[in-house]
Amino acid sequence: MENDEAQPYIEAQVHEQQDGSHSHVVITLTDPELFDCPICSEPLTIPVYQCDQNGHIACSSCRTKINDKCPFCSGSIGFNRCRAIEKALESITTSCQNTQYGCKESLTFNKKAKQLYQHFSSSHVNSATQFEYYVIFHVSLNADDNFLVLQEKKGGTLFILKRHHVADLGNAVTISCIQPGFRGRFFHELDVKSEENFLRLESFTKSTPSRQVIDDRPPKTGFLLIPFDFISSGGQLKMEICIWPEGASPFTPQK
Repeated sequence: MENDEAQPYIEAQVHEQQDGSHSHVVITLTDPELFDCPICSEPLTIPVYQCDQNGHIACSSCRTKINDKCPFCSGSIGFNRCRAIEKALESITTSCQNTQYGCKESLTFNKKAKQLYQHFSSSHVNSATQFEYYVIFHVSLNADDNFLVLQEKKGGTLFILKRHHVADLGNAVTISCIQPGFRGRFFHELDVKSEENFLRLESFTKSTPSRQVIDDRPPKTGFLLIPFDFISSGGQLKMEICIWPEGASPFTPQK
């Protein structure tokens, strides 16, 4: 029986120079997960490996974790590189997510996380709340704000604080790091206070690929549910945050 499910496809448009040569190709991917590792679901980066038997691919992080054995067909992965995928990754560029506000910068897909930090620091630094690891800082969300971008001053690592409205209960607040998950985790404390009550969330930050930052689905874990009575009369939700890398020595947060 034929599979009627719509399959992902690539639509390409070639632009030609006056001399007949090709300047570039515009490609539309209808499947945003096409260049994700099928094992960990993180965006692929070079090097990319493939198994000897059926060509199943794996990112460099997963290859070491699965002991060079393909989880799909049990074939050997070893150090057999998938050059076709690597060449595609080197050729792909993506536009800045601030395109709608006039930014014309493009980022190389293979180095997207690093370039995103550098680009944000140079072109959109005023769009983020700057902070330092181990130091408590204060943020607030206005009534119409659903997210806030946070950037660590020294390394430029980006985090996003998101608020989801929960009917009749309050606000579910999360903090995620904009990076592939294999690059390490961070720990954070999130505090909110009212005149009579105090709430704290101590949790690891989730890692979020940049293309998944704008995701309106409510969180299932790792969130702080803040009742409506913690919101000020002016509609502001005020919070205290402290973030630091996983594995760091115990410390006393600095104010």
